[in-house]
Amino acid sequence: MGALSIRAKLTLWYLLLTSAGAMLFGITSYGVLRHALIKEKKTHLRGREERLKRLLSDNKAQRITASLNEQLRNYALVTHEGNLFQLRGRHDEQIFPVESSHEAWAFSDPGNCRQEVFRLLTLDGGPVLVMCSATDIDGMEDRIFLGGSLDQEFHILLIYRSVLFFLLPGLLILASLCGYFLSRRAMAPVDRMTRTAVSMGIGNLSARLPVPATRDEVQQLAEAWNQLLGRLEAAVLRLSQFSADASHDLRTSITVMLATAQLSLSRPHTEQEYRNDLERIVTECRTASTLLDTLLLLARSENFTHEVSLQPIDLCELVVTACRRVEDLAESDDIMLDWDLFAEPVFIEGDKLLVQRLLGILLENAIKYTPEHGQIHAQVEIIGAEAVVAVCDTGIGMSNEVRERIFERFYQADLRERKTQAGCGLGLSIARWIADAHRAELTVTSVPLRGSVFKVRFALMTGEQRARSQEHAS
Repeated sequence: MGALSIRAKLTLWYLLLTSAGAMLFGITSYGVLRHALIKEKKTHLRGREERLKRLLSDNKAQRITASLNEQLRNYALVTHEGNLFQLRGRHDEQIFPVESSHEAWAFSDPGNCRQEVFRLLTLDGGPVLVMCSATDIDGMEDRIFLGGSLDQEFHILLIYRSVLFFLLPGLLILASLCGYFLSRRAMAPVDRMTRTAVSMGIGNLSARLPVPATRDEVQQLAEAWNQLLGRLEAAVLRLSQFSADASHDLRTSITVMLATAQLSLSRPHTEQEYRNDLERIVTECRTASTLLDTLLLLARSENFTHEVSLQPIDLCELVVTACRRVEDLAESDDIMLDWDLFAEPVFIEGDKLLVQRLLGILLENAIKYTPEHGQIHAQVEIIGAEAVVAVCDTGIGMSNEVRERIFERFYQADLRERKTQAGCGLGLSIARWIADAHRAELTVTSVPLRGSVFKVRFALMTGEQRARSQEHAS
């Protein structure tokens, strides 16, 4: 049965159980009917015995002078099955009928039949039920043997058995049809689930299996599979997001290295300037290598998300590093890039790699949407208990509608004035995620054709907090 379908297995099991039930019913009902018929025959024999005793008692009360043998003969003549009747003495001598030669149907009993004894015998080829009972006739302890033919009862049993044998094949055929119908009805939800599952692919994981309102194991199976599909969809979505983020960050590093190399080749440089350009490319290669290691670590993780490692970092230092990283890119587009730092180091608690990504995204975005001879200015200041980084540009700006959706993932505004081809709409959404991971606030103000200002507000880290962090790290 290993190669059969579940529907076929259910049908065979239903047929097997139905057959076993039908056979059990037939055997049980046949036995019950046989017991009932024999019990009824026993009751009939007891009635004959009572009528015989009543007859002899009445004859004695009426002082009938006929002999006992004559009275018993008259009783046998007028009684049905009178030939199956014997009277024997206490020493097993035959009293009636004297001339009988049918002793085969009578039997001896060690208890002298003081309790009723029944025997099923065969007489003249037919079944006979014989009852032996002790009685007192004329003060003598005698035994009465009464026999009753079972031909009619056994004929009824034969008819009933023939009916059972005749109905059994039809019952098995009906059971097979019912089993197939029931298994088909039971497996219909599974068939629908299978068709839906086969039609699913990596592109439509949002589809779900139909859940039958049956409140049984099939419903539980469908709900469990839908939960699994939900987790799978979320995992694939995170993987897709991870791949897009990786492509975006690597493209940024490659763009910076390409701009530095092109700018270095476009005009003569001194040896020191070439060395500076090569050092910048080496630094960018190391950054890309670090990024690849991080992405590989994310790929091996279970949820494709980056665990934020918070530590004290100097925001001014990161802004300078980020600006120097893209200054060749800005220079290649004839854009002035400068920065203004706070007089003292500004410490925040954050992940150095992620904050570098955030600043790089903001600066690259500003370069992308700022025309030639434009200006980009990065600034670090302290406002109250917050450290604020602002990236200002004199680019094309954006409308209110675009500004409301600029941080949505994969959103691409229709900005015809941009200098380059459209990106993938991931940079600012990644920046928003990094800001949220640091519990920072990323905002933008913009005026069309006049430029934009992106600000990131971090919680300022006090001297006590830095000291505790350093103690904890040591």
